[in-house]
This record gives sequence, C-alpha cells and structure tokens, in this order.
Amino acid sequence: METYPKRISRCTDLMKENGFDVLVLTKPANMYYLTGDGRLCAYAMLTRDGKVAMGVPQTDIEDVKQLARVDFVAGFDDEVGLIHSVAHFFKHFGIKEGVLGLEYAFLPQPRLGMFTHPHAKPKEIEAKDCTSLMSALRLVKEDQEIDRMKKAAEVAAVGMRAAIETIRPGVTENSVAAAADFAMRQAGATDFYRSYVASGPRTNVAHGLPTLRTIEKNDLVMVDLHPVLDGYSSDLCRTVCAGTPSPEQQAAYDLYVLALEKTIAMVRKGVGMMDLEQQ
Repeated sequence: METYPKRISRCTDLMKENGFDVLVLTKPANMYYLTGDGRLCAYAMLTRDGKVAMGVPQTDIEDVKQLARVDFVAGFDDEVGLIHSVAHFFKHFGIKEGVLGLEYAFLPQPRLGMFTHPHAKPKEIEAKDCTSLMSALRLVKEDQEIDRMKKAAEVAAVGMRAAIETIRPGVTENSVAAAADFAMRQAGATDFYRSYVASGPRTNVAHGLPTLRTIEKNDLVMVDLHPVLDGYSSDLCRTVCAGTPSPEQQAAYDLYVLALEKTIAMVRKGVGMMDLEQQ
C-alpha cells in the first residue's frame, strides 16, 4: 500500500521539475506502475498535487476499484463518453490552465486527438510529450519490480518449453505459437507483447509473426516470447532445429554462442553499449 504513494510523490516531483501540471497516461505499464492497474481502453490522470483518477469502460469499473489505488474512477461507454470523462476530471480538480503531459511515443494520432479535443481539455491547457518523464521515473527498478520481472522470465521459460516440444515437421508456426501462449496463460501471464514464430527462410525476418506455414524437416525455427505478468514483461528468444542441423547451420550456431559468451564476459559497470556491440 505504501508503494504507490511513494511512486506518485516521485512522479509529481518530476512534473514540477519539467513544468507539467497534469498527466494523462494511457500506456498500461505506466498506469500499472502508478496505480496498480493498467489496461487498454482506459487512462489515468495525475495532478501535480498527487491526486489520481482513472477513466475506464463502464464494464470494468468494479474490477478497477478492486485493483487500482486511485482517488476517483469514472466509467464511459464509448469514445464520446471518454472525452467527457476527461473534461469531468479537469473540472473536478479545478485545472483550467497549464501544461498537460501525454505519452506521444505510445498514443496513435486518433487517440491523441481525443485527449486534446476541445470538449476534453480546457482551452488554456497546452499538451506536451511526457514520454521522457515516465522513462526517467521508471529507469531504476525497485526490488519488487525485479522480482516480478524474474517471475515473468519464468513464465517465458514455461512457454518456450511448450513451443520446443511442439516443433516438428508437419506442424504450423501458428500451432507452435498457440502452444506457447496457452502454456504461458496457464502459468499466470495475463498479456503478451506478441509471440513470434518464424521457420525456414522466414527466420530472416527479425520479428516474424506466426503464419500457417508448415515446418519442414531440418528447418530452423525461431521463437520469440514476451509474456506480461503483474504488469511486468520478459523477452526470451530461441532458435531450434526441426531435425538435424546442417554443417552450415551448426557453424553459425557455434559462432553465435562464442560471440554471446564473450560479450557476456565483458558486461560490467562502466562498459558502454558500443563496446559490447563491437565485440
């Protein structure tokens, strides 16, 4: 219970330093960080004096009240209702002018337009990007955050085992992804930042979404998983062979492992990312 007030206090300090009077957050991870609940189709408003309100679909009000640590919750039925709920909170908090922070790096243009609509914010409110503020706020992880990231990594490992057990000639990429996703859901994941599965020539694609392509004998199959657990995510990528690797495939694998081990050995305080890249 003490966690969220401390985070909100640090956030309001940054707001004052950067000239923001109010934030409206829509990125689930940022909402979760400050309130204990983050979901799509919702938003959290934070004032400079530390008051927090959330706008959510009417269907989710009771769920949010159970999970979120906020002062006020308002429901809406559609986009118009969302705009009016934003206006309601501006009026409720007595904010008529100043600077509004929005996450430009996350909001698509149509949704950005909803929060800057004349019927949403007062005319004298100026909107600016607060992406860097939220990044600075969350840069240093607390012990409990690290624990949650480790748990998310454990869930990714469960999904990867399920994926590898499914990989064999005759199975589609989509089936491999389905096996991984199901296993991760069963292990506690509540969301994903996409699950990638690419096989054969499609492994040339950096982030290949799973297709109905059938895996062939001796294909390489790349699996990249990103489960979200309690608001925190992990990223686990593995490449396996559906059969016996060719000499060329084995040589490429051995070279990769060598480069990876040398790079890991270099990781320590003070080493720059460029130094690791050149390794």
